[in-house]
Amino acid sequence: MTDANGSFAEALAAIIKPIVKEAVLEAMNVNSGGAVQRAAPERSFLTVKQAAETCGLGASTIRLLIRKRRLAAQRVGRRVLIKQSDLKLFLESDRIPAMPLDT
Repeated sequence: MTDANGSFAEALAAIIKPIVKEAVLEAMNVNSGGAVQRAAPERSFLTVKQAAETCGLGASTIRLLIRKRRLAAQRVGRRVLIKQSDLKLFLESDRIPAMPLDT
């Protein structure tokens, strides 16, 4: 009886293990190759904090850029919202060109 129970448990583990592994990786936003995936932005507007996290800046820097009118934003009640396309446009503007390699 224990041999049948052992083989049943092994078969069940073989079925469940990949399912659980995939669920854990998905919860951690990691693909099967081990690289961390960024969750695709679902919202068209971001809060100041979300915008700061998206581009790797501090929230105070985002607020300063809005105050200096370098980054477009909308005020909705007490909240300040930034359109993702405006944030992307800001980040892509004023690019520093790469220096050509001396060959």
